[in-house]
Amino acid sequence: EAMTSQILTLYRVSEQGGDIEREGVQPVRVINDVLRDAADYAEHRGVDCLLTVSPDCRRATVLGDRGLLQRALDNILQNALDHTPPGKKVHVAMHSEQQQLVLEIRDEGPGVPNEVLPYLFEPFYRADKSRGGKGWGLGLAIAKDIVAIHDGNIEAINAEQGGLVVALRFPLFTDGG
Repeated sequence: EAMTSQILTLYRVSEQGGDIEREGVQPVRVINDVLRDAADYAEHRGVDCLLTVSPDCRRATVLGDRGLLQRALDNILQNALDHTPPGKKVHVAMHSEQQQLVLEIRDEGPGVPNEVLPYLFEPFYRADKSRGGKGWGLGLAIAKDIVAIHDGNIEAINAEQGGLVVALRFPLFTDGG
């Protein structure tokens, strides 16, 4: 059922392209809802989630579809939680730079081999050989398509201190200042 839902979301997003209903969305509210929804799972995994929001982003808005943005962030957060060992943390940080809202989700897991990074956002690709875990390889692909139809971009890099960072950038509608 969950896989079917993910496939349908991927199909719907790729079919819609940029033809989504857009309204002003406050990403800080969306990420707070995503963190609240994931709290039980994070507790079950023994992982703490830490949110840091720069003052300039507390009321910032982007133009988009709130439900789709929530799905994208949930998929990325679930991926981070799945790959963070018990007793470690997932770090979520939001700031702005050059008229863009930047949201980074960093896990404290093993990271991925550099040669795998370009494939992480491909549908059905799973880097589980390096990171262990479950899933169908759809979550990050869906997140990439959702970010793209919001005129943003997404990338994954290995953090210097270990773990994987998924960074999203969206054009700011209002800077919240």
